[in-house]
Amino acid sequence: MKTPPARLSNSIATSLEPEGRFVGSGSNCPDCGFTSTERPALPGLAPSRMAELFSSNDPPIDPIELAILEAIVRDGDSYLSVLQQRISATRETLEALLKEQALHVKRVADAKALLNPVRGLPQDVLIEIFTACIPNRIEIAVSNEFDCLDTKSAPWVLSQVCASWRCTALATAKLWSCIGLSMDRYANHTKYVFRFGILLARSGSHPLMVSIYASADIARHPLLAMILPTSSRWTSLSVTALLCSFVLFNNISHSLPLLEFLGIHATTFGAPLENSRAVWGFQHAPRLQRLLVEVLGIMVTEPFLFSRQFILPEDSRELSRLFALTTPLDAAYLLQWHGARNVVNSRLWIVGTPVSEQGFVVPMIRHACLRDLTVTETASRGRPGSSAKLISQLQLPVLRSLTLSYKNPTAIMPAIRQGTVPALTHLHLLAAGLAIDGNAVIEMLKWTPGLTYLKLVFNFKTADIFIALRTVNDETFELIPRLHTLFLTGAQFDFKDHDFIITEMVVARRELVEEASLRVVCLNEGLGDGERWDRLRHDGLENCVAV
Repeated sequence: MKTPPARLSNSIATSLEPEGRFVGSGSNCPDCGFTSTERPALPGLAPSRMAELFSSNDPPIDPIELAILEAIVRDGDSYLSVLQQRISATRETLEALLKEQALHVKRVADAKALLNPVRGLPQDVLIEIFTACIPNRIEIAVSNEFDCLDTKSAPWVLSQVCASWRCTALATAKLWSCIGLSMDRYANHTKYVFRFGILLARSGSHPLMVSIYASADIARHPLLAMILPTSSRWTSLSVTALLCSFVLFNNISHSLPLLEFLGIHATTFGAPLENSRAVWGFQHAPRLQRLLVEVLGIMVTEPFLFSRQFILPEDSRELSRLFALTTPLDAAYLLQWHGARNVVNSRLWIVGTPVSEQGFVVPMIRHACLRDLTVTETASRGRPGSSAKLISQLQLPVLRSLTLSYKNPTAIMPAIRQGTVPALTHLHLLAAGLAIDGNAVIEMLKWTPGLTYLKLVFNFKTADIFIALRTVNDETFELIPRLHTLFLTGAQFDFKDHDFIITEMVVARRELVEEASLRVVCLNEGLGDGERWDRLRHDGLENCVAV
């Protein structure tokens, strides 16, 4: 294929345009300062001309183009060699720059580390930071499974940073005063006995917070023999162990002068106690403020009564909070126990009544100080109504808040009488997804005229409660006339026209007595809509709707 003369002349002119540039002019690179004295790059044809030549099988015929192409072939290898040398030199320069960069990065990091404010912290501030690394409450030590013998955590690691930190850590006895022992982990007794001895020595005479966990018998465990002699320094003690293991605490000095918190988590699995009142090691704790009792693994066929196995301290006048997971009879014992006479806050988790208790009657119990009581009936294989059996026998003249929570499929209301809770202002009935006898709730509300807060979270099968709440007698509501807050979020309504009936009750409560009218209503999404609710909100009703 022939190329037209005019087109050929234009192509030749274009092909002679310089493509390369001289890099040996002695000028410096504006970025890095590199100077090259090498010869210029080889000339070449323009890319468009090269594409034109490759578009056919004809050889180039122009003498100038032939000369250029022959020069490229003739001098190409030597020029590539020059380029390789330049590449090697550039790589060496790059490696040197990278090394210098790494060195400078390290220098900057070292300088920042040396200037870090932590290095100049006063010792008292450093001690505060150190103590924040260990649990400051027994609940944290238990929930986080704090292991005081783990050398990879505080306080051990704090003594391994530098000489000054080590001196500060070793001189701060408080750092070594949180004792968390997971007995099942210490298979190598010798190593842990040595380490525990160091920890006790470093704690000096500082008060101790002690948490012990064991799923097996610890009668022969050497660490227990080491911790028991320190009982006079305990401020908090939480023990989770087999029931038979608690007998070992009879070997303490029989005095716990500093103890403010006692947590007993006993499981009935394992060897039973042969004698009643077998655990008396905790009977003297004059400063006890909080008591937590959990009886784990109760079976409905086991004749276990916590009150028959443990002697609790009677000499404490400061005990104000009592928590227990146990049977109804044990809970009754704890509430009438002399040591609990000043308790103002109690949380009780009641398991189903064991077979061994079903023939017993809970005595009438009067507690003159209790102000806040929460009773949860847990799911178990025992007979439902355990919490109702207990509460029906209580007389709580100053109780302000009562919470009844149900985890059993059957929720049975207690029988509230005139003298049961005369001062009650807050009532919570929690049984999400469960049906509760509305008439039983109404009967309870008849004897709680001072209620200002009512929370009902269960499955409403009928409208009886809402109809009763709007019933008026002599311009006064028959039920809880001082009600200010009604909480229904989370409840289910399985009766017809529930939205209308609830609205009617709220309207009635708002219109009758202004100074004692309903002020806050919390509802599920979908309730509380429409003009009537808009007017209620405009008139001052606070309407909270769950989304």
